[in-house]
Amino acid sequence: MSQCIISALKAEAEPLISFYNLEQNLDYDYPVYNRGDLTIICTGVGRENVRKVLSDYYSRMLELKNSQFINIGIAGGKKEECKIGQCFVIEKVFDDKSDIVYSLNNVFESQNSSNHIITVSEPISDGGDKYHFLVDMEAHEICSVIGGLDHLNNLFIIKIISDYMDVSKKYFNSKKVMDLIEINLLQIDTMLKELRNHQ
Repeated sequence: MSQCIISALKAEAEPLISFYNLEQNLDYDYPVYNRGDLTIICTGVGRENVRKVLSDYYSRMLELKNSQFINIGIAGGKKEECKIGQCFVIEKVFDDKSDIVYSLNNVFESQNSSNHIITVSEPISDGGDKYHFLVDMEAHEICSVIGGLDHLNNLFIIKIISDYMDVSKKYFNSKKVMDLIEINLLQIDTMLKELRNHQ
């Protein structure tokens, strides 16, 4: 079973690249790292980048059937419902521009918090009062691409809370994002092992 981690930002991927000692694959026009059965793809932020990069990557894959796809990245959350650095398994994915809702498998046996997420077109910095779930800018498009390949049952989304939807883009830098992934590496590693054993 091969595993493909999808991250929007290089800063989300870097702690995982180091942890698993992955090497860059220069056959692609976008960042791809792998070793053995584990690959990380960095798509860039937003729907358009996700669709372009994933469509290209999957068009070159020989064996989709025995692959798991795991989106790992940061998300905004509601202050009263989560903590900065908290890790969630996503069960439902909504979109601010679509009525399509994706339901995902939560097959994890270890104790992981779960949540829903809504994909938005612009960063939210007003506190996100109109949003009832976590917020990101890629998850729904990832579901759309993987669903189009008929592999939604092999897609898993893990999000780490980076903010309470109350900060500007300037608040984020690579180190802040890397630190959030770093503190969750052992939990992520446990989840990836569980997924491998599940199939």
